[in-house]
Amino acid sequence: MIIFVLFCLTIMGDSLRVSYNNQCTCSKFSTDSSCLQQTGCIWKSNICRARECSEYYNIDKCNGVATCSWSVSKCEKFTKCSDYFMNDSFDCYKIGDQNLNLFCQPSEQGNQCQDAKHQECGNVKEDCVSFESQWRMCYWNNSKCNIVDIRYCDQLQTEELCFIYGEGLGCQWKNGKCTVIQCSDYTFESTCVLQRQNFIEDDPLLCRWTGIKCEEAQDVSHLDFSNCLVNSFYNYIWDSINKQCVSCQTYVPPTSETIP
Repeated sequence: MIIFVLFCLTIMGDSLRVSYNNQCTCSKFSTDSSCLQQTGCIWKSNICRARECSEYYNIDKCNGVATCSWSVSKCEKFTKCSDYFMNDSFDCYKIGDQNLNLFCQPSEQGNQCQDAKHQECGNVKEDCVSFESQWRMCYWNNSKCNIVDIRYCDQLQTEELCFIYGEGLGCQWKNGKCTVIQCSDYTFESTCVLQRQNFIEDDPLLCRWTGIKCEEAQDVSHLDFSNCLVNSFYNYIWDSINKQCVSCQTYVPPTSETIP
């Protein structure tokens, strides 16, 4: 019996995790059309490469890049908050360097930005506001001030918090508490793609549709040329030569000599 159980576990395999760190780089896209479809890539001199901050010409796309910020009329690599002046002071909240956890806010000098300031949570309702740090939020509940780490589903204590902060993290309000959505919770093929974990520490799990239910995937054999890249969290890419979905880490883009 023990041998049989071990054999079954071997056959089942491990659930497939995907990661931000293993996503395809721009150099993996060998044509101008595939390159330009990727956010953050640009086709120049017959190669696909990552865009520099100065190569973003739209304020929202610029500020959407972790290390870039819009300054007056151009996009540039973020320096420090006090270097930036905004026509609308509220725009100070949109800039910073996410990779270094540097964020800005309006200053008392009108349109000049300053480093975002955090304050300790107070012990009365009127002082239980804003954020104590980047992720730790003050939230009044059950007649006391709670410190909520919004990165974790199980710390979002109410349905309201679970909906506001948890939706983008893959949280759901179920059985009176906020929990991570499992692959098995998805009831439609269109949503059966990815099970997000804690979005900082844990890598997401890949989901697959079996025809009647959603379950954790052990490989990418269910993906094809139309969804290999997107549905694998950009960890896998379609190999048009070998007609299979392969890891971006090992994929070698075809050259003009290898393209049939």
